[in-house]
Amino acid sequence: MLPREKSVLGILTFALVLALAGTAPAVEPAGAALAVLAYALHITTFDPIFNTILRPRPKTWGLMVLNMLPYIAGIALGLWNPAAFAVAAAMFAAYTALALRGLARSVPGVVMGTAMLSSIFLLARAMANPVVSLYDYTVYALFVGYHVATTYYVESRLAFRETSPLAPFAPWIPVVAVAAAVRPLLLIAAVEPTAKFALNAARNVKYKTAREISEMGWRELARSALLTVILAILYHV
Repeated sequence: MLPREKSVLGILTFALVLALAGTAPAVEPAGAALAVLAYALHITTFDPIFNTILRPRPKTWGLMVLNMLPYIAGIALGLWNPAAFAVAAAMFAAYTALALRGLARSVPGVVMGTAMLSSIFLLARAMANPVVSLYDYTVYALFVGYHVATTYYVESRLAFRETSPLAPFAPWIPVVAVAAAVRPLLLIAAVEPTAKFALNAARNVKYKTAREISEMGWRELARSALLTVILAILYHV
């Protein structure tokens, strides 16, 4: 069963694609296979976990452990990077803590959940090739920063939320500044998102109907795909 939310499927898919594209051609086949297995588990068990996270059942915990097995195998085989795994584990722990407090569907919970899902990039990148560079971490920061900022952007356009249209700039400006300092060429990937956030701040339009929200979801999926393609290309330029 695929995730009901397009954003979840998009982030997980683009995280894996970017990790493998960025590692190529120096890919560890076994590590890449484990990353793909982890991805398959994530997309098929996300909804059963998310739908019961407010009141976890034994099955919920069992599915969470199942999702961790590819990463445990990666550690056992030496196909991992301690720092990269530590960052992703911190994201998972932070989201789980919010979820267990009943905040999984709150704005902080959705934002932290987005950061956690985006961190699959770092896990897949480390298993596909355990040597993770400063540039990899910079791409990760830009990838996560974009999706977190976009979460705030989407929340600011929902009529039933009270999120400021300026909120996306809080995570976005720092990661763009870091990316520019590490490799100015990465600013190419920041052009469209920055324009999107600026236009939203200048003229924030609220969406009320399911159709409007669905159409926004498809647009954001396309934009996320564009960012992923640009970042993948910049890995090899």
